[in-house]
Amino acid sequence: MTESLSRQLARFVVGLTYEAIPLQVVDKAKACTLHNLASALLGAFTPRGQAALRLVKEEEGRPDGATILVDGGRATRMGAVFANSELMHVTNQCDSYRMLTHPGPCVVPAALATTELLAKGGREFITALVAGYEVETRIARDFIPSTQARGFRSAPVYGIFGAAVATGKLLGLTEDQMVNAIALAATSASGTAETARTGSHETFIHEPNAARNGVLAALLAREEFRCAETSLEGEAGFYHAFTGSNSGVLTYVFTGPKRAKLSDVVDGLGREYEMLNVTFKPYPTPGYNNAVIELMAKLTRQHSIDSDTVESIAVELNWLETTYPSPAFPRRELSEPRVGTISYVTAYTCVEGHYPLYGQWYEPALGRGGPGEQEGSSKVLPLMKRVRVTGSQERDFFSPRITVNLKDGTTYEGEFTGQELKWGFEEDSRRLRDLIPGLPIPPERFEQIVETAGRLQDLSSINELLKLTVPA
Repeated sequence: MTESLSRQLARFVVGLTYEAIPLQVVDKAKACTLHNLASALLGAFTPRGQAALRLVKEEEGRPDGATILVDGGRATRMGAVFANSELMHVTNQCDSYRMLTHPGPCVVPAALATTELLAKGGREFITALVAGYEVETRIARDFIPSTQARGFRSAPVYGIFGAAVATGKLLGLTEDQMVNAIALAATSASGTAETARTGSHETFIHEPNAARNGVLAALLAREEFRCAETSLEGEAGFYHAFTGSNSGVLTYVFTGPKRAKLSDVVDGLGREYEMLNVTFKPYPTPGYNNAVIELMAKLTRQHSIDSDTVESIAVELNWLETTYPSPAFPRRELSEPRVGTISYVTAYTCVEGHYPLYGQWYEPALGRGGPGEQEGSSKVLPLMKRVRVTGSQERDFFSPRITVNLKDGTTYEGEFTGQELKWGFEEDSRRLRDLIPGLPIPPERFEQIVETAGRLQDLSSINELLKLTVPA
């Protein structure tokens, strides 16, 4: 490479225009916006959502600040970003990229707050959102499992870049300033995987902190900073610190060889959009469970499976999905048949034909009677013990294979390719309508949100969308 990675990324971001973004990517940006707003509506009245709102309003309330979603209060730019990120993240129903990162709760709140405060419109918002998602996902793409193996949680470590770039794009940073914003984000990245390994609660502040610190990085980049040009690939740069190598040597991968090309981070910029590979999580449970639920529900409907006739169920997934958060630091209880695990959601969906979309929220305390747990009927727990989960290095993430063995010897099998949850706006809005009974707004208000998000590019002010999230 003749130029640094951050220089090439910055040039792409600064030069990106709404007119240059393919329609399919614009559609994806609308879907990501709508999905994360729906997640915020779900998260606003959870205990942790309410705690974040109280904290921000007490410490950073500001009458002329940015809007806090659902609540309708106002706070400093970074206060509103923190609160809105928490609301989007807390039920675990935001979006996902390669299983272990969640761009939405970092990029969307940062872009919303800055668009509002600068009185910009929908096209500027979409452009900034696409820039943030694209830079974050490209920096993260091949390196996520290696980051987890270093003891870091990938979602905040990479999410800070998306927030910084989206904010910087709206601020109108120059190429040099954008290079600095990326460098400041790289040096501010944080978040350990010990919380995921033990099931503790630090996870709930990871994305909010990353979003907040990303905004700070962009704001600081406007000042006279001289930041490292090689902040990503330098000998002591981001990749060395967070993946263990600045030459593309990987510790773990989902599939394939343990080697990456750093040049792939910027290859095809502006022609190929990695944002299109963002997936959506409809259920309040860890990401890898979502594809299992979808496939099990499909098999149950397709074959009219009665759980009383089921002898056993075999679930084969990518090996990293069975060793969360990393093979280096696995959470042992996830391999046991208990509430919240892969075995549990498989059994629950087989018995009930579906999995709850609302009315509960994900808590890390698996099988300990936490408020987010829901056992279902008395048939779920016995069947859960007859679910066998295996990991494979041949299957990609979000690509489960499920085999249902009936007591009469009949076998039903199905598998996913990993593309099933990569929805666009139309499909996401259709699926999100199933959440309406669990939302704090009436159906007609949610339909207004869908309609407004669908014409996001025509909005002269983002306020029109923000106000719709606040219950009348």
